[in-house]
Amino acid sequence: DGISTEDLYNKLIKLDSKADLKIDRNNRRRIVNAINYYLVNNKSITDNVTDKLLYDVVFIGLTTDRNNLYHIINDRVDKMVSNGLVEEVKCFYDRNIKAKPLVGGIGYKELYSYFDKKITLSEAIELIKQNSRRYAKRQYTFFNNKMSINWFNTDYNNFENTYNEVCDFFEFSDLN
Repeated sequence: DGISTEDLYNKLIKLDSKADLKIDRNNRRRIVNAINYYLVNNKSITDNVTDKLLYDVVFIGLTTDRNNLYHIINDRVDKMVSNGLVEEVKCFYDRNIKAKPLVGGIGYKELYSYFDKKITLSEAIELIKQNSRRYAKRQYTFFNNKMSINWFNTDYNNFENTYNEVCDFFEFSDLN
C-alpha cells in the first residue's frame, strides 16, 4: 500500500512493456491487475486478448433519445424536490456541514447556493436539472469512449420489446 501508483506503473512497464498501450497510468486497480496477470500467466495482459475475452463479459446499455432522457431527468428532479430534497439538504446546511463530497454533489451544491441567498429556489432547481443532464451526457461519453457497449433503445410503452431485443442479441450474436 505504500507504493505510489506511478511506481506501480513503472514496475508494470518493466515487466510488460506492451501494457503501456492499454493500461491507463492513473488507474491503480488496472495496473495492479495487469501486474498480477503477468506474474501468474507470464505473459502480457494485452497478448492476443480483447477486453471482451479478458473479462469474459459483454456490456449492454439501455438508452433513449436525448429529449426523452432530459424529460426523465427533469421529472426525477421535480419528484426529488417534492419528496423533500430541499429539507434534507437544509438539515446539513443548518449544521454547517460543508464536507467536499457532500457540497460537491449535484443537488446539494445548488441548494447550498440557494441557502446562501446567491440564487433563488427556482434557479437552484433549474441548475440541478441542468447539472444532472450534463452528468448524464458525461456518463454516455465515458461509456462510449472507455467500453464497448451494445446499446439498446428502451421501449417505455412495452418494456418486453426491449427485453426481447436484448435476448435476441445474445441468442444470435457471435459471443460463443
